[in-house]
Amino acid sequence: MSQTQGSPNETTRALDSAELMDFPGAHDLIAAGQVAPPAADAVRAARLAVTQASWRDRPDLRGLTTGPQPEAAAPRWRRRRLLVAAAAVLALAVGGAAYPVLGHDPAAGASAASFLSDVADTAAQEPPSTAPYWKVHKEVVNEDDGRRTDTTYFDRSGQVWSVNPDGSVQEPGPKLKRWLVGEHRLTWQQLSKLPADPHALAARLGPDPFHQVVALLEDAPVSPKVRAALFEILADQDGVELVGTVEDSQGRSGTAVEYTTAPSEFTGLRTTIRLVIAPKSGALLESAGRTDGRPAERTTFLEVGPADHIG
Repeated sequence: MSQTQGSPNETTRALDSAELMDFPGAHDLIAAGQVAPPAADAVRAARLAVTQASWRDRPDLRGLTTGPQPEAAAPRWRRRRLLVAAAAVLALAVGGAAYPVLGHDPAAGASAASFLSDVADTAAQEPPSTAPYWKVHKEVVNEDDGRRTDTTYFDRSGQVWSVNPDGSVQEPGPKLKRWLVGEHRLTWQQLSKLPADPHALAARLGPDPFHQVVALLEDAPVSPKVRAALFEILADQDGVELVGTVEDSQGRSGTAVEYTTAPSEFTGLRTTIRLVIAPKSGALLESAGRTDGRPAERTTFLEVGPADHIG
């Protein structure tokens, strides 16, 4: 009896799925869901497997691994999926719940890295815009300004139009809108030349890219591919933790991640930054900061994106 052969797309998806789950313990992971805590030796072995997978995911550390190296490495972000899967094996080994690597709704036990990597995939699928303007409509709450709402428009040369509370529009002044990338401030036109490869983009941002990544995700008119790379860089940052499903100050549902900074060289205080992200669109809904002994600050992004006209 002859077998019906699937379409090329179905075959590709099947191969991708098989590759994704091609790691030791995958079938046990799927079947078990949750198990009792194992012996300490099993935990150490699982941690070692994750560490080795992490080394293989770092081009600068590949020389430290032992054993044969593949002739052609898989794309970095496919390797990330395998690394997350290995981490899931570790979670299973220590008695935690298994986390489905793919999908938009993070389950209990999910990691910030896997969630942000999924968001990067979503962001990369957005169509690029050719609109002449970029609109940012936001609400800001802080100790200095209280509560205020701002609406601004930028064009590709960096000119800025501000909308007054009465709806009138201020004409651009001499100052251009720029975004900090590494040690340089770039206009929208210059942002369009940023690399979409996460490694190359991270090199442009410097050794501690967290704050610059957040600033760019907040309101920068970067391409969908560059935005995806920013989420991948954020996924690589140590100390970023997944909070879970929350509502922002406008009542919009999103997924929150948090990061606590090193102590300030001026005050010695740490700040915890929370980002609320819409997982199905990759939009940053809100960023908030809490510093010990100080009022919380937040910026809620009501509308950020391309615009065909001002007003």
